[in-house]
Amino acid sequence: MSNIQEDYILRMIQKMGEVITAALHLKTLGQTLEADKSLTNALHTIMPDHADLIEMVDAKTALTLLGDSKLVEAYAEILLVRAEMKIALDNLSEGEALQARAIRIMIRCIQNERHLSPKAQLIWGRLSGLDLHLLLEKSEFEQWVDLDKAIQKGLIIAP
Repeated sequence: MSNIQEDYILRMIQKMGEVITAALHLKTLGQTLEADKSLTNALHTIMPDHADLIEMVDAKTALTLLGDSKLVEAYAEILLVRAEMKIALDNLSEGEALQARAIRIMIRCIQNERHLSPKAQLIWGRLSGLDLHLLLEKSEFEQWVDLDKAIQKGLIIAP
């Protein structure tokens, strides 16, 4: 990867982190609706050319469009925070759909990479606390269990 590409990816990740931090701050101020709107618009601000497409496609295609596991992790984190906002706004079904998408994205990412960065470990742990039986189809849940076992056994590299 060239220095230009790496710099671009790092700037995108930084922007995503800033949006998440700002949204969480808005939520603590009781401005959950504004936080939700900022997160919903975050992808359009950060990657205007691909935002709609990333949201519409399946997890595998989204990974291809994002292209880098660090961007995938940042996207999964945005999905989880968006889900938190939707649930706080009593929109449980949309929140659960976002959680399920984050899970699918992370499953695909780890299957492709066979590596778990410290950030991915945190996201994986956060996802582990969700009611996976309700969010995933049976085959997806089985993939989750298999990956979780592989992580625990050290078959997937985790620093």
